[in-house]
Amino acid sequence: MNGGHGTVSASESLATWLRSRGAEAAVTDIMQVANPLGALLAEVYNHLLRGDLRWASLYMEFAHRFPFDGFAPANALSRGRTLRFLGRERPDAVVLVCPWIIGPVLGALRRLPPPWPKVYTVVVDLGAGMAPSWFNPGVDFTALPTAQARRWLQGCGLDGHPSAVMGMPLSPAILERRETPACLEGLNGPIVTVLGGREGSRNALAIADRLLKARVEASIVIQCGQNRALLRAASRRKGVWAVGFVESLIGLMRTSSVVITKPGALTVSELVALRKPFILDLWPAVMPQERGNVQFVREEGCGLISSRRDDISGMTESVLEGRHVFHHPNIYGTDRIGELVLGGGLQ
Repeated sequence: MNGGHGTVSASESLATWLRSRGAEAAVTDIMQVANPLGALLAEVYNHLLRGDLRWASLYMEFAHRFPFDGFAPANALSRGRTLRFLGRERPDAVVLVCPWIIGPVLGALRRLPPPWPKVYTVVVDLGAGMAPSWFNPGVDFTALPTAQARRWLQGCGLDGHPSAVMGMPLSPAILERRETPACLEGLNGPIVTVLGGREGSRNALAIADRLLKARVEASIVIQCGQNRALLRAASRRKGVWAVGFVESLIGLMRTSSVVITKPGALTVSELVALRKPFILDLWPAVMPQERGNVQFVREEGCGLISSRRDDISGMTESVLEGRHVFHHPNIYGTDRIGELVLGGGLQ
Protein backbone atom coordinates (compact mmCIF):
# COMPACT_ATOMS: atom_id res chain seq x y z
CA MET A 1 0.00 0.00 0.00
CA ASN A 2 1.43 3.34 -1.01
CA GLY A 3 0.63 7.03 -1.06
CA GLY A 4 2.89 8.95 -3.45
CA HIS A 5 5.05 8.79 -6.58
CA GLY A 6 8.19 7.49 -4.89
CA THR A 7 6.29 5.01 -2.79
CA VAL A 8 4.41 3.80 -5.89
CA SER A 9 7.75 2.94 -7.49
CA ALA A 10 8.95 1.14 -4.36
CA SER A 11 5.66 -0.73 -4.01
CA GLU A 12 5.62 -1.84 -7.64
CA SER A 13 9.22 -3.02 -7.42
CA LEU A 14 8.50 -5.17 -4.37
CA ALA A 15 5.28 -6.50 -5.89
CA THR A 16 7.14 -7.46 -9.08
CA TRP A 17 9.65 -9.45 -7.05
CA LEU A 18 6.91 -11.18 -5.03
CA ARG A 19 5.02 -12.15 -8.19
CA SER A 20 8.23 -13.59 -9.65
CA ARG A 21 8.23 -15.97 -6.66
CA GLY A 22 4.64 -17.09 -7.25
CA ALA A 23 2.91 -14.84 -4.72
CA GLU A 24 -0.23 -12.83 -5.43
CA ALA A 25 0.72 -9.19 -4.87
CA ALA A 26 -1.36 -6.10 -5.58
CA VAL A 27 -0.34 -2.46 -5.17
CA THR A 28 -3.10 -0.24 -3.82
CA ASP A 29 -2.97 3.53 -3.48
CA ILE A 30 -4.90 3.54 -0.25
CA MET A 31 -5.06 7.35 -0.30
CA GLN A 32 -7.15 7.18 -3.47
CA VAL A 33 -9.27 4.28 -2.17
CA ALA A 34 -9.98 5.50 1.33
CA ASN A 35 -8.91 9.06 1.87
CA PRO A 36 -9.86 11.58 -0.83
CA LEU A 37 -8.75 14.49 1.36
CA GLY A 38 -5.32 12.92 1.86
CA ALA A 39 -5.05 12.28 -1.87
CA LEU A 40 -5.98 15.92 -2.56
CA LEU A 41 -3.32 17.16 -0.13
CA ALA A 42 -0.76 14.93 -1.87
CA GLU A 43 -1.74 16.37 -5.26
CA VAL A 44 -1.30 19.91 -3.92
CA TYR A 45 2.24 18.98 -2.87
CA ASN A 46 2.95 17.40 -6.26
CA HIS A 47 1.77 20.58 -7.99
CA LEU A 48 4.05 22.71 -5.80
CA LEU A 49 7.03 20.59 -6.90
CA ARG A 50 6.75 22.10 -10.39
CA GLY A 51 7.51 25.63 -9.23
CA ASP A 52 9.52 27.30 -6.48
CA LEU A 53 10.53 24.43 -4.19
CA ARG A 54 10.48 26.72 -1.16
CA TRP A 55 6.68 26.54 -1.19
CA ALA A 56 6.75 22.74 -1.39
CA SER A 57 9.26 22.64 1.47
CA LEU A 58 7.08 24.90 3.63
CA TYR A 59 4.07 22.71 2.84
CA MET A 60 5.90 19.58 4.02
CA GLU A 61 7.18 21.33 7.13
CA PHE A 62 3.55 21.87 8.06
CA ALA A 63 2.72 18.24 7.26
CA HIS A 64 5.51 17.02 9.54
CA ARG A 65 4.34 19.20 12.40
CA PHE A 66 0.71 18.19 11.98
CA PRO A 67 0.69 14.62 10.61
CA PHE A 68 -2.52 13.49 8.97
CA ASP A 69 -3.11 10.92 11.71
CA GLY A 70 -4.00 13.85 13.94
CA PHE A 71 -7.05 14.91 11.92
CA ALA A 72 -9.58 12.73 13.72
CA PRO A 73 -12.71 13.13 11.49
CA ALA A 74 -10.80 12.54 8.24
CA ASN A 75 -8.85 9.73 9.88
CA ALA A 76 -12.06 8.03 11.00
CA LEU A 77 -13.42 8.25 7.45
CA SER A 78 -10.19 6.76 6.15
CA ARG A 79 -10.34 3.89 8.66
CA GLY A 80 -13.90 3.06 7.67
CA ARG A 81 -13.15 2.90 3.95
CA THR A 82 -9.90 1.04 4.57
CA LEU A 83 -11.78 -1.46 6.74
CA ARG A 84 -14.25 -2.21 3.95
CA PHE A 85 -11.41 -2.59 1.46
CA LEU A 86 -9.37 -4.94 3.67
CA GLY A 87 -12.50 -6.88 4.59
CA ARG A 88 -13.00 -7.66 0.91
CA GLU A 89 -9.36 -8.50 0.20
CA ARG A 90 -8.42 -10.39 3.41
CA PRO A 91 -4.66 -10.32 2.67
CA ASP A 92 -2.15 -12.63 4.34
CA ALA A 93 0.28 -9.72 4.69
CA VAL A 94 0.07 -5.95 4.40
CA VAL A 95 3.16 -3.95 3.42
CA LEU A 96 2.99 -0.21 4.15
CA VAL A 97 5.30 2.00 2.06
CA CYS A 98 4.10 5.46 3.08
CA PRO A 99 4.17 7.05 6.57
CA TRP A 100 0.83 8.84 6.27
CA ILE A 101 -1.21 5.66 5.83
CA ILE A 102 0.18 3.54 8.68
CA GLY A 103 -2.15 4.80 11.43
CA PRO A 104 -5.41 4.55 9.45
CA VAL A 105 -4.55 1.10 8.08
CA LEU A 106 -3.65 -0.30 11.51
CA GLY A 107 -6.81 1.20 12.97
CA ALA A 108 -8.86 -0.55 10.29
CA LEU A 109 -7.07 -3.89 10.60
CA ARG A 110 -7.69 -4.16 14.34
CA ARG A 111 -11.42 -3.90 13.67
CA LEU A 112 -11.36 -7.01 11.50
CA PRO A 113 -12.00 -10.39 13.12
CA PRO A 114 -8.76 -12.32 13.76
CA PRO A 115 -6.54 -13.81 12.54
CA TRP A 116 -4.97 -10.55 11.45
CA PRO A 117 -2.47 -10.35 8.61
CA LYS A 118 1.18 -9.63 9.28
CA VAL A 119 1.88 -5.92 8.87
CA TYR A 120 5.24 -4.64 7.63
CA THR A 121 6.48 -1.10 7.23
CA VAL A 122 9.08 -0.60 4.49
CA VAL A 123 10.74 2.77 5.12
CA VAL A 124 11.79 4.57 1.93
CA ASP A 125 13.48 7.64 3.43
CA LEU A 126 17.22 7.31 3.94
CA GLY A 127 17.88 9.01 7.25
CA ALA A 128 17.33 11.74 9.82
CA GLY A 129 14.44 14.15 9.44
CA MET A 130 11.94 11.62 8.10
CA ALA A 131 8.33 11.77 9.22
CA PRO A 132 7.86 10.36 12.77
CA SER A 133 4.76 8.57 11.42
CA TRP A 134 7.10 6.02 9.79
CA PHE A 135 7.62 4.37 13.16
CA ASN A 136 4.54 2.76 14.65
CA PRO A 137 4.82 0.07 17.35
CA GLY A 138 1.61 -1.49 16.06
CA VAL A 139 3.28 -3.02 13.00
CA ASP A 140 4.94 -6.43 13.22
CA PHE A 141 8.23 -5.44 11.61
CA THR A 142 9.94 -2.37 10.15
CA ALA A 143 12.40 -2.78 7.26
CA LEU A 144 14.90 0.10 7.20
CA PRO A 145 16.96 1.15 4.19
CA THR A 146 20.15 2.39 5.85
CA ALA A 147 22.12 2.56 9.09
CA GLN A 148 21.27 6.27 9.17
CA ALA A 149 17.56 5.43 9.23
CA ARG A 150 18.26 2.93 12.01
CA ARG A 151 19.87 5.66 14.11
CA TRP A 152 16.81 7.83 13.57
CA LEU A 153 14.59 4.98 14.76
CA GLN A 154 16.64 4.70 17.93
CA GLY A 155 16.33 8.43 18.46
CA CYS A 156 12.54 8.11 18.27
CA GLY A 157 12.63 5.82 21.31
CA LEU A 158 11.60 2.65 19.47
CA ASP A 159 14.89 0.78 19.66
CA GLY A 160 13.18 -2.34 20.99
CA HIS A 161 10.80 -2.52 18.03
CA PRO A 162 11.45 -5.46 15.63
CA SER A 163 13.43 -3.94 12.76
CA ALA A 164 16.51 -4.43 10.59
CA VAL A 165 18.51 -2.58 7.95
CA MET A 166 17.51 -4.32 4.72
CA GLY A 167 18.10 -1.80 1.92
CA MET A 168 15.63 -0.18 -0.48
CA PRO A 169 12.93 -1.93 -2.54
CA LEU A 170 14.23 -1.05 -6.01
CA SER A 171 13.18 -2.38 -9.39
CA PRO A 172 14.81 -5.71 -10.29
CA ALA A 173 15.63 -4.01 -13.63
CA ILE A 174 18.50 -2.35 -11.72
CA LEU A 175 20.33 -5.68 -11.97
CA GLU A 176 19.77 -6.10 -15.72
CA ARG A 177 21.87 -4.82 -18.61
CA ARG A 178 19.75 -3.15 -21.27
CA GLU A 179 20.22 -1.16 -24.45
CA THR A 180 20.13 2.63 -24.66
CA PRO A 181 16.51 3.81 -24.19
CA ALA A 182 14.76 5.00 -27.32
CA CYS A 183 14.46 8.55 -25.96
CA LEU A 184 18.27 8.91 -26.03
CA GLU A 185 18.98 7.26 -29.36
CA GLY A 186 21.12 9.50 -31.56
CA LEU A 187 23.14 11.04 -28.74
CA ASN A 188 26.89 10.46 -28.74
CA GLY A 189 29.66 11.15 -26.25
CA PRO A 190 29.12 12.13 -22.60
CA ILE A 191 25.53 12.70 -21.50
CA VAL A 192 24.53 14.96 -18.61
CA THR A 193 20.93 14.30 -17.53
CA VAL A 194 18.98 16.78 -15.39
CA LEU A 195 16.00 15.13 -13.73
CA GLY A 196 12.85 17.19 -13.27
CA GLY A 197 11.02 14.40 -11.47
CA ARG A 198 7.63 12.97 -12.27
CA GLU A 199 6.01 16.38 -11.92
CA GLY A 200 8.67 18.21 -13.95
CA SER A 201 10.34 20.91 -11.85
CA ARG A 202 11.26 24.06 -13.74
CA ASN A 203 14.51 24.03 -11.75
CA ALA A 204 15.73 21.45 -14.29
CA LEU A 205 15.63 24.06 -17.06
CA ALA A 206 17.49 26.60 -14.93
CA ILE A 207 20.24 24.04 -14.33
CA ALA A 208 20.44 23.18 -18.04
CA ASP A 209 20.79 26.88 -18.87
CA ARG A 210 23.79 27.09 -16.52
CA LEU A 211 25.39 24.07 -18.19
CA LEU A 212 24.83 25.59 -21.64
CA LYS A 213 26.28 28.92 -20.55
CA ALA A 214 29.36 27.16 -19.16
CA ARG A 215 29.74 25.24 -22.44
CA VAL A 216 29.97 21.90 -20.67
CA GLU A 217 31.26 19.43 -23.26
CA ALA A 218 28.41 16.91 -23.17
CA SER A 219 24.91 16.35 -24.48
CA ILE A 220 22.44 18.01 -22.07
CA VAL A 221 19.26 16.03 -21.43
CA ILE A 222 16.28 17.37 -19.44
CA GLN A 223 13.70 14.91 -18.14
CA CYS A 224 10.48 16.92 -17.89
CA GLY A 225 8.08 14.39 -16.39
CA GLN A 226 4.39 15.25 -16.79
CA ASN A 227 5.02 18.99 -17.11
CA ARG A 228 4.12 19.75 -20.74
CA ALA A 229 4.97 23.44 -20.37
CA LEU A 230 8.47 22.51 -19.24
CA LEU A 231 8.80 20.06 -22.12
CA ARG A 232 7.83 22.75 -24.65
CA ALA A 233 10.25 25.27 -23.13
CA ALA A 234 13.12 22.75 -22.98
CA SER A 235 12.47 21.66 -26.57
CA ARG A 236 13.05 25.23 -27.72
CA ARG A 237 16.51 25.36 -26.12
CA LYS A 238 19.29 24.90 -28.67
CA GLY A 239 21.71 22.27 -27.41
CA VAL A 240 19.19 20.59 -25.10
CA TRP A 241 17.59 17.16 -25.58
CA ALA A 242 14.14 17.26 -23.96
CA VAL A 243 12.49 14.06 -22.69
CA GLY A 244 8.90 13.90 -21.43
CA PHE A 245 7.36 11.43 -19.00
CA VAL A 246 9.38 8.21 -18.64
CA GLU A 247 7.77 5.27 -16.82
CA SER A 248 11.14 4.09 -15.49
CA LEU A 249 14.19 6.31 -15.18
CA ILE A 250 16.61 3.41 -14.83
CA GLY A 251 17.55 3.22 -18.52
CA LEU A 252 17.90 7.00 -18.70
CA MET A 253 20.16 7.09 -15.64
CA ARG A 254 22.23 4.08 -16.71
CA THR A 255 23.02 5.67 -20.09
CA SER A 256 24.00 9.03 -18.56
CA SER A 257 27.57 10.01 -17.68
CA VAL A 258 26.38 12.12 -14.75
CA VAL A 259 22.90 12.83 -13.33
CA ILE A 260 21.77 16.03 -11.61
CA THR A 261 18.71 15.70 -9.39
CA LYS A 262 16.96 16.86 -6.27
CA PRO A 263 17.55 14.49 -3.31
CA GLY A 264 14.57 12.14 -3.61
CA ALA A 265 15.15 8.89 -1.73
CA LEU A 266 14.19 6.50 -4.55
CA THR A 267 16.20 8.42 -7.15
CA VAL A 268 19.28 8.59 -4.93
CA SER A 269 18.99 4.88 -4.15
CA GLU A 270 18.65 3.93 -7.82
CA LEU A 271 21.69 6.01 -8.74
CA VAL A 272 23.73 4.41 -5.95
CA ALA A 273 22.63 0.92 -7.02
CA LEU A 274 23.55 1.74 -10.63
CA ARG A 275 26.96 3.04 -9.45
CA LYS A 276 26.25 6.23 -11.37
CA PRO A 277 27.93 9.59 -10.61
CA PHE A 278 25.38 12.19 -9.53
CA ILE A 279 25.02 15.69 -8.13
CA LEU A 280 22.31 16.66 -5.66
CA ASP A 281 20.85 20.12 -6.29
CA LEU A 282 19.75 21.64 -2.96
CA TRP A 283 18.77 25.08 -4.28
CA PRO A 284 16.49 26.81 -3.41
CA ALA A 285 15.18 24.41 -0.76
CA VAL A 286 15.29 20.81 0.45
CA MET A 287 12.13 19.00 1.48
CA PRO A 288 12.23 18.10 5.20
CA GLN A 289 11.87 14.38 4.44
CA GLU A 290 14.82 14.61 2.04
CA ARG A 291 17.36 16.07 4.49
CA GLY A 292 18.29 12.59 5.63
CA ASN A 293 18.90 11.61 2.01
CA VAL A 294 21.43 14.45 1.74
CA GLN A 295 23.07 13.32 4.97
CA PHE A 296 23.30 9.76 3.64
CA VAL A 297 25.05 10.91 0.45
CA ARG A 298 27.42 13.10 2.45
CA GLU A 299 28.32 10.35 4.93
CA GLU A 300 28.67 7.59 2.33
CA GLY A 301 30.51 9.70 -0.26
CA CYS A 302 28.37 8.33 -3.08
CA GLY A 303 27.68 11.66 -4.85
CA LEU A 304 28.33 15.40 -4.88
CA ILE A 305 26.16 18.00 -3.16
CA SER A 306 25.53 21.49 -4.53
CA SER A 307 23.99 24.11 -2.26
CA ARG A 308 24.60 26.91 -4.79
CA ARG A 309 23.36 26.87 -8.35
CA ASP A 310 26.64 28.48 -9.49
CA ASP A 311 28.60 25.41 -8.41
CA ILE A 312 26.80 22.85 -10.58
CA SER A 313 28.61 23.49 -13.86
CA GLY A 314 32.04 23.19 -12.27
CA MET A 315 31.02 20.04 -10.41
CA THR A 316 29.67 18.52 -13.61
CA GLU A 317 32.89 19.21 -15.49
CA SER A 318 34.98 17.73 -12.68
CA VAL A 319 32.90 14.53 -12.72
CA LEU A 320 33.18 14.22 -16.50
CA GLU A 321 36.96 14.65 -16.17
CA GLY A 322 37.09 11.76 -13.67
CA ARG A 323 38.34 13.82 -10.75
CA HIS A 324 36.15 12.08 -8.15
CA VAL A 325 36.05 8.62 -6.64
CA PHE A 326 32.60 7.66 -5.35
CA HIS A 327 31.65 5.00 -2.84
CA HIS A 328 28.79 2.67 -3.77
CA PRO A 329 27.14 1.11 -0.70
CA ASN A 330 24.98 -1.96 -1.21
CA ILE A 331 21.50 -0.44 -1.08
CA TYR A 332 19.51 -2.89 -3.24
CA GLY A 333 17.23 -4.62 -0.76
CA THR A 334 14.33 -5.96 -2.82
CA ASP A 335 15.32 -9.62 -2.38
CA ARG A 336 15.79 -9.32 1.38
CA ILE A 337 12.52 -7.47 1.93
CA GLY A 338 10.63 -9.84 -0.35
CA GLU A 339 11.95 -12.90 1.45
CA LEU A 340 10.97 -11.32 4.76
CA VAL A 341 7.37 -10.87 3.62
CA LEU A 342 7.12 -14.35 2.09
CA GLY A 343 8.62 -15.93 5.20
CA GLY A 344 6.24 -14.16 7.56
CA GLY A 345 8.99 -12.58 9.65
CA LEU A 346 12.71 -12.09 10.05
CA GLN A 347 14.39 -15.45 9.51
